[in-house]
Amino acid sequence: MNILVIHGSMRKGSTFALTKEIMDRLAAKPNVTLTEMHVAELNLPFCISCHLCFTKGEEFCPHYGIMKEVQSAFTECDGVILSGTTYMWALNAAMKNFVDHLAYGIHRPAFFGKKGMVITTSAGNGEQSVAKYLKTVLGQWGINGAISVTQNFKEQKLKSPERRAAKRDRQAQQFYQLIASKKPVDPSFRSIAIHNAFRAMSLSDFAGSVRDTQFWRQKEFDRAYPVKIGSIKTVFGALVCGAVKSASLMLGRKIERT
Repeated sequence: MNILVIHGSMRKGSTFALTKEIMDRLAAKPNVTLTEMHVAELNLPFCISCHLCFTKGEEFCPHYGIMKEVQSAFTECDGVILSGTTYMWALNAAMKNFVDHLAYGIHRPAFFGKKGMVITTSAGNGEQSVAKYLKTVLGQWGINGAISVTQNFKEQKLKSPERRAAKRDRQAQQFYQLIASKKPVDPSFRSIAIHNAFRAMSLSDFAGSVRDTQFWRQKEFDRAYPVKIGSIKTVFGALVCGAVKSASLMLGRKIERT
């Protein structure tokens, strides 16, 4: 079991310490290998929003020389941990820049079958919204099932070390079992809607990216979602896909007339 850990903080403070607590527990599990990457050590320039990863492919990113190793590590892992700090009720800039460099993964979600964990801390509050954002990102990359580990200053000071340790034990065990089971986790209606919106736009006659179209024409994406989701959500996904296809067609004809 290979678990990729992305440390997004620029220093080894509270978030790093919390991540290490989880890592130590996972390392004690059978057959677990942890691979670490530190965003601070990547020297990754800011994403310039050139859209080349969308329109031509991720290998055309100006910073592909740095991101190539990251993408390979994502492909090879069974689970991924995104660890980033909460600053001013939002994700810290270095980690946000890292996530931005993988934005093409929302257009071409390729990580179905992998599991995720997000870790964030704050000195005040906002960590819950940051964790929710990171879980959404993982979900739209195709990572099917993710859990949150959060901590703020109040929790750190008021809860006893024993209670905090017991909580980390449970969270690490939950993540380990999530990966080991290999069972698909039922996605939300929101995830299915976004998934099928990108699917429909990429398969329309007016798709803006040949690379996206090629991706969605693969056999495993000829249905509403590439894991079993039940009849109600399957119908919902198909309806979203059909509606977006129709809207794209109408918009394309209007643009042609103008």
